[in-house]
Amino acid sequence: MSSSPDSSSEQDKLPTSPEEVTASWLSRVIGQKVKSIESTKTILNATSGKLFLTLTYDEAESIEDNKTSRPTKVCIKGGFNPVLVERYSNIVIPFYKQESQFYNKVASRLAHIDLPKCYWSDSNVTQGIAILDDLEAIGAEFGDPVNPWPVDRVILGVEQLAALHAGTWGSQTSDFPWIQRGFYDGIIRNLLALWGSLVPGAHWSPLPDILKDKKRVAAAFEKYFQTRNPKFRCLVHGDAHIGNTYVVQGLPRFLDWQIIGLASPFQDVAYFVSGSLTVDDRRAHEMRILEHYLDALRGYGGPALSIRDEDVLVEYRKALITGHGWIMTPYEVQSEARVRAMSERYAAAIMDHKTIELLESLPNAGGVEAEDPSTTIQGPGIGDQSHQYSYEWNT
Repeated sequence: MSSSPDSSSEQDKLPTSPEEVTASWLSRVIGQKVKSIESTKTILNATSGKLFLTLTYDEAESIEDNKTSRPTKVCIKGGFNPVLVERYSNIVIPFYKQESQFYNKVASRLAHIDLPKCYWSDSNVTQGIAILDDLEAIGAEFGDPVNPWPVDRVILGVEQLAALHAGTWGSQTSDFPWIQRGFYDGIIRNLLALWGSLVPGAHWSPLPDILKDKKRVAAAFEKYFQTRNPKFRCLVHGDAHIGNTYVVQGLPRFLDWQIIGLASPFQDVAYFVSGSLTVDDRRAHEMRILEHYLDALRGYGGPALSIRDEDVLVEYRKALITGHGWIMTPYEVQSEARVRAMSERYAAAIMDHKTIELLESLPNAGGVEAEDPSTTIQGPGIGDQSHQYSYEWNT
């Protein structure tokens, strides 16, 4: 994979619409003479635009040494919908940039995690692009939050998370200065701020009263943000749910590296495990899966932790509050079927572990990168129906 410096004049010319992704532009960034391109599918009504292309090369002018590695079927991710980018620029542009930077500056460092092959990525102040394998073309199947996973597949999934976390354990902000600090926290605060207008009311899934109490939920999230244990610190996916996965030959992998950040690894683990299993399977196998994750973390070069460590279990139980993000998700953002399925799983986990009560019992603390509580992601309300699109933020 190659990229150009963020300040270069060539880099400033990143395409921002499907029409600007041309054979000549692809030739320059891939380093092979692309003769023609054929569009097989275009997805623009999503957080990231996706252009699926088939590339044909000029054999006479192609570089011989690189012919074996050049892509034929690609998915180009980035901001290719000007309406969406203009309307939600403060939300979506960081998505594009962070995923591009992930492939540029992190992916090659991770020795034990399997990622989509990236042929080129780069970003500027208003765009971030990654040229990836078209996963459908290689036979991948994509996860759907409506359909929970079997226990064995979730165990394989936490191994992938362990590889990510071990490979970046102990990282500091200075190691990843390009990551937007507090981005995940801002997303949650934005949902909380819009609770009354966006949280489905009459159609809300049946929930315990405590999970419908905005004041207690908001306070629990703030306590979670403020009490992150600095003992547990690494790069996290940030949105590790079934809908951001794909499976190749039975092996699960993670997609959409847009909300990455420095946080507790248990944010990923608790969120993934509790949202991926049926309630009964989680209750029966949760601790075994957590123990397997910790074994894999140690095996990949991370710290030696145990489920018998009280601070491990406290951090895991605290992190289950992240599942309430799905409970707050409006049906404009995800389908009602997805929200209902995930809400049932996350609500049960939060209640089983008494997560809100645990967070309420903790003293206030200036934890890892605690953010200003007033911080939210600014921009037009997601629920504003005046625009003509319905956007899938997690696809």
